[in-house]
Amino acid sequence: MLAVIGGSGFYSLGKLVDKIDVITPYGHTTVHKVKIIKHEIFFIPRHGENHDTPPHMVNYRANIYALKKLGVKKVILSYAAGGIKYKPKDIVLIDDFIGLFTPITFYDSFANGMKHYDFTHPFDNKLQELTLRSAKKAKIPLKKGGIMVTTVGPRLETKAEIRALKKMGANLVNMTSAYEISLCREVELQSVAIASVVNYACGVTKKEITMEEIMENLKQCSEKTNKIIFNLIHLIL
Repeated sequence: MLAVIGGSGFYSLGKLVDKIDVITPYGHTTVHKVKIIKHEIFFIPRHGENHDTPPHMVNYRANIYALKKLGVKKVILSYAAGGIKYKPKDIVLIDDFIGLFTPITFYDSFANGMKHYDFTHPFDNKLQELTLRSAKKAKIPLKKGGIMVTTVGPRLETKAEIRALKKMGANLVNMTSAYEISLCREVELQSVAIASVVNYACGVTKKEITMEEIMENLKQCSEKTNKIIFNLIHLIL
């Protein structure tokens, strides 16, 4: 079974079939069952259908646990991001991530043994190849080499923080990705992640970041990202 988790600007997918209320050890969450042509998959709008859940309040553990409980094997993750190296409206395939500031796990206890997962390859190679193929089919440039750092939010980063994160190797920044990518690995869900660059990160240019700029770029990015994901769903299924 396949699932998509949509970020900012990505609140619906396909034709809604059902809304499933899933009870997990971490609270309840709602998963949408949707139909894409002949395929039924699961969809979660990360911030809610009306974007009323800020990044630090998303119940990441409940969402990922619910997908595992529903039999999901593969997850497509979509994110909005600030560009440290990349420019606004770029669509980027994430290859690696920095999640030093995001301590979240399913293993709050080692009572049943130690659990330390290898992250040499955070994402599924086959899914990444299919994502590149789907972008090519849609004639949408998909840049490679994304290294996403996740901050806590909901505030945007400072110039000093971006300078430090750039030295650490990050070329993208957002507030949600490391949580989900880590949890997917812990429950052995294969994942792939796509970032839509909606603004330059703080200090990359002399301009201040405005919500108007973010929303305008987000709208244009969402159209391209949706096409890539639509094609990807068909390639996977």
